[in-house]
Amino acid sequence: MSTSVGFLSTISPSACPLQERRSGAAPCRRLIRPRVSCHSNGDARQPPPSSLLMDRRDVLIALGGLTGGTAAAGKMALASPVMPPDLAKCHDAKSSGLGDNLKCCPPYTSADIVDYTFPETPLRVRRAAHLVINDSEYMEKYEEAVKKMKELPENHPWNFYQQALIHCAYCNEAYDQVGFPGVPVQVHYSWLFLPWHRYYLHFYERILGKLIDDDTFTLPFWNFDSDDGMTIPEIFTNDTSSPLYNANRDTSHYSSAILDYKYSYGNTAGSGETGNALVLANLCYMKKTFKQSLPLAELFMGDPLRAGQEADTTNGFGQLESIHNAIHMWVGTPTSPHTDMGDFSTAGRDCIFFSLHANVDRLWHIYRMFRGNKVEFTDTDWLDSTFIFYDENEQVVRVKVRDCLKPNKLRYMYEEVPIPWMNKLNCVKTTEIKEKTKTELSLVRVGPFGSEPRELSQTALRVMVPRPKKSRSKTEKEEKVEVLLIKDISVDTEGPARFDVYIAAPYGDLAGPDYGDFAGTFVRLPHKGMKGKERKGSLKLGITSLLEDLEAEDAEKLVVTLVPRVGEFTIGGVLIKLLQTDNPRLL
Repeated sequence: MSTSVGFLSTISPSACPLQERRSGAAPCRRLIRPRVSCHSNGDARQPPPSSLLMDRRDVLIALGGLTGGTAAAGKMALASPVMPPDLAKCHDAKSSGLGDNLKCCPPYTSADIVDYTFPETPLRVRRAAHLVINDSEYMEKYEEAVKKMKELPENHPWNFYQQALIHCAYCNEAYDQVGFPGVPVQVHYSWLFLPWHRYYLHFYERILGKLIDDDTFTLPFWNFDSDDGMTIPEIFTNDTSSPLYNANRDTSHYSSAILDYKYSYGNTAGSGETGNALVLANLCYMKKTFKQSLPLAELFMGDPLRAGQEADTTNGFGQLESIHNAIHMWVGTPTSPHTDMGDFSTAGRDCIFFSLHANVDRLWHIYRMFRGNKVEFTDTDWLDSTFIFYDENEQVVRVKVRDCLKPNKLRYMYEEVPIPWMNKLNCVKTTEIKEKTKTELSLVRVGPFGSEPRELSQTALRVMVPRPKKSRSKTEKEEKVEVLLIKDISVDTEGPARFDVYIAAPYGDLAGPDYGDFAGTFVRLPHKGMKGKERKGSLKLGITSLLEDLEAEDAEKLVVTLVPRVGEFTIGGVLIKLLQTDNPRLL
């Protein structure tokens, strides 16, 4: 089975369009896109006649037989979309490590705001960061662009550090939502996470291209979901004099250190794996993230956020954002205040931030392709959520979520590289031998969660959770996805926080000594204002396919284990629900 969506191939100069046949240009490249198919027995580089299509049935087979569901029309809420902040009312931002008086406001607080005019340039290709290091022409352009950005006057909106402050302002409570004093604008922890960062990358990239007068310039993406890309790209580490270098990183993760999706401050052991085992653990985590979230977009994208709601108190983030949060920690300095990548207020000061988010954006693009480019939420409160940026023409512009769903409209695409997590992987953890008797397994009694909140601190919390229905049919799974809901989560610290979630089938009312299979995680970077029992969030994890893998579909109850890694929590409840899928039938 082919495990890449496609690749770029160098072609003869005579076959390039006239505008690409310029002196000294890099070799002309064209995308060849093979189908992701279980039917191909030949060379993956020989695309079939319908090479521009992905067979969605084959995608499901590659992910392990996941079944989607019938489409839901999308719930229309009576609330309103989140609107742009009032720039004139920007105030000091907050950071748990850097204080309450961060100056993140833009220098254009009284500017006229117009609707953005989308570019009509040739389609640009973002390339993998670990592959561009040998392209001297590209590297010269990238370093020149960043150097020029850093040399701009410090109050110029294009200045490198002014660009970094955009993230600080939108992520560290420098703005209140219009009409809702005291309710901060926050673009993490919800369905705004992916579209806002897509726009942020777009304008940053366009400004870099403008500075070097190159409309074809693109940012590289950190291909951290592939074997070859699971180390920090050398373009950011191999030259301390490069404008791409940042000294505020965990340098112990340089060289050949493998990224760990389960890393967190206070739990540097992460997954506990090394070498090839760690690579496999990462690939399985990514595969699981896609496999469990395809039937319901909010599991991947994050929960709805509407005008007047606070991102951390009314909803939860998707599992892709959780992986992203762990990578921020893995790159940032390991001690407080965790600058630069380890704190949202300073993360944009590191060029690697934009390559990390380029791959997050690419993974969203892949997710949309797997779902047939179906709009994730038909709710206008998502589609009409609006942001403000400073564009490549020195104009303050407004943009809406609905206009960024297809990268083509922003005139970029991704160099398509192998996707190893779509391979058949040995991901199911099987540590309890089925043939053993109950006495041999050293079983322990686990009770229900109860009606009162529970503390989660130094030791794991294990509870027995009843399922709404066991042994569901294929049709029932297509209509509703089984979801583990951990509700009313309050983090009793403003520092980093993480707990992992495991699921196992019980032995009657008893649980085995092993926690079972990893289902997902709650992970948050240090964040000011997130402390206290009045600030409550939630975590939703799809478990339909996980139960199939565990052969636990006939279990009436499940043992759910929450394992604290860093931070202290109060948990309001743990339950399992059946939620209507939003994805058209995929089989």
